[in-house]
Order: sequence, then structure tokens, then C-alpha cells
Amino acid sequence: MDQADGLRQAILVLGMHRSGTSALTRVISLCGADLPATLMPPAVGDNETGFWEPQALVDLHDEVLAAMGSSWRDVRGMPADWFDSAAAVPFRERLAALLVAEYRDAAVFVVKDPRLCRLLPLWLPVLAGLGVVPRVVVPVRHPLEVAASLHRREGFDAGRAQALWRSHVLAAERESRGLARCFVTYDQLMTDWRAVVRRIGALAGADWLARAEADAIEAFLSADLRHHALGGAHGEAAAMIAGVAPVFDWLVAAAAGAEPDRAVLDRVAAEVAIGEAYFGPVIGPIEAALARQAGELQHWIDAAVERYAVIEDLRREIDRLAAPVPAAPRARWKRWVGALRRRESAAGGRGDGEG
Repeated sequence: MDQADGLRQAILVLGMHRSGTSALTRVISLCGADLPATLMPPAVGDNETGFWEPQALVDLHDEVLAAMGSSWRDVRGMPADWFDSAAAVPFRERLAALLVAEYRDAAVFVVKDPRLCRLLPLWLPVLAGLGVVPRVVVPVRHPLEVAASLHRREGFDAGRAQALWRSHVLAAERESRGLARCFVTYDQLMTDWRAVVRRIGALAGADWLARAEADAIEAFLSADLRHHALGGAHGEAAAMIAGVAPVFDWLVAAAAGAEPDRAVLDRVAAEVAIGEAYFGPVIGPIEAALARQAGELQHWIDAAVERYAVIEDLRREIDRLAAPVPAAPRARWKRWVGALRRRESAAGGRGDGEG
């Protein structure tokens, strides 16, 4: 894909988990933006059509969050001063090396990992150092659909899932202010992907629709990508926790092309910050315990998968050994066994002279 004004561009997909980030990233790649060299494999029962991000990036992001005393499951906001601390320096260096390894000299490339919503301050100086201009796309999905999806995959209750959604989208919007960006709802992507492609292409200064692989996009965007769709209009405010409804309304308006007042988001963020100041000392140890338990569970899951693979290998070997012997070799085998028995019998009859 061509560079705009000779500058390299990174399309950053800043979306909450389970918000259609994978689908949007794949569509962007089918319009010419480069994907990373190594991709996470699809997961059966999760993202069967692909994640479209490198495992190395996810691992690095998890390390960064852990260094901040957090994790992707943490509902609290990130400590803003950490990104300017000495602790962040080696992570910026590792991120730069990873981007070079995964994207080489790609003119336009797409980056996706939901953790990026809250780690954008780590990225911006790295991209600047590499001479890459960021273009931001914020995918928006109904928070109750996200909550339902997270409940299915992670077992999160609705309140926790919504708090996590609120934290991610507030951070993504706040940290991307001043950057070229657009907001895209999951409904827009699924019902009129061409309009979405035009808007994202405008960010990159190119006619992406003209170069889009339309047939591949149509085949990819199937209805079965959406496992948790709400019926009817968006009127479920009573089921939402504090601050979620006004944030979602703001994002939907922005995706429709309006310029809603950012003071709405700032007020919600301020209210959340007050709550964290009161309850943060209680939430912190709980989050740390949950992170440890999640790590231990993943360890045992990995061990079980490894043991299952060994068992399957042994089962296949048993089946091979137990397979019927063909007739001709079986006859030869019987002759050999008979000859051995006759020899044993003869040797036993002679004895060895000792009594």
C-alpha cells in the first residue's frame, strides 16, 4: 500500500475485548494494510476466524501490565505517571524491536490487541522514533453484548465486564485525542463494511474501497461472527452500571459522524477516579489474587493439554500394535513360534547333566 506524503502509517485498532477488533483488523488487512509476520493461531470456540495479532505482542503487553501491578482483567485505570518512568524505558525498546521484526518496512500496517487501549502512551513515542504516523480506529460494540461474550469466555459477571469495557473505551478515547481517528460500531461493520472502509481509508489518505478484496471481505463477514446480539434498539440502560450508558451513547454518536461533547466522558472518568480512590486499596489485592489464580489455571490447562497430547500418541501406538497382522506374515509367525517351541522342548528333554 502507498505511503501518504511519504510517511509510514500504523492503523491502531483501539477496541475493548470482544468488540469486533479481530473482524475489523481482518477487513483492514484485506484493504492492503500489512499484518504482522507471525499471527496467533485461531482458537476453536473463541476466535475461529483468527485473532490477527502476534503472540509476542500480547505477551509483551501482559508484561507491561504486570510491571504496573495490573493485568488485562483489572478494572482500574492505569497509573499515568508510569509511562514516563524509568521502568517503561526497556519496554519501549523491546516494543520497537518487536515492531521492526513483525512489520519490517511496511508502508501501512495494522496493529490490534485490546490491551493497546490502555497502553497507547507506551506506543506513541515508539512509533515516532520509527518514523511511523499513528491512525486510530476505535471499534464500538454494545457493552451488554461484550459482557455476554466475556461471561461465556471468562466467566465474568455483568458488572465486572461492563467496568472493564468502561475502563478500556475511556482510555482509548482520552489517549487518542489529537490523533487522526474514527469510531466504528460493530453494527456498521457488519451491515455496511464499504462505508467503514471509506472512512478508514480517508484517515490514511487513500481510496481503500478501490483496492479492497471485496469477495474475501464478504466471505469473512458472515452472520455467525456475532454470537451475542441484543434484540431491539439500544435501550438497556437499566441493566448497565454507572457511567456505561452515557459513554456508549457518546461513542455511537461519534461513530455516526457527530462531534459529541467530550466533557461527558471526562465527567464519567472523574467519577470513576473518585470511586477508585475510595475502593482501590480493596480492589488491588483482589485483582492481584485473580491474576495469580488465572496464571495457575492457565498452567494446569497447559499441562493438561500436554498430557492429553502424550496420551493420544500412546493411544495411536497401541492401535498400531494391536492392528490385525496380515495373513501371510501371520502364517510365518506361527511357523517361527512352532519351531522355537520344538527347540525348547528338545532342549528340555536333554537336560544339562545337573540334578
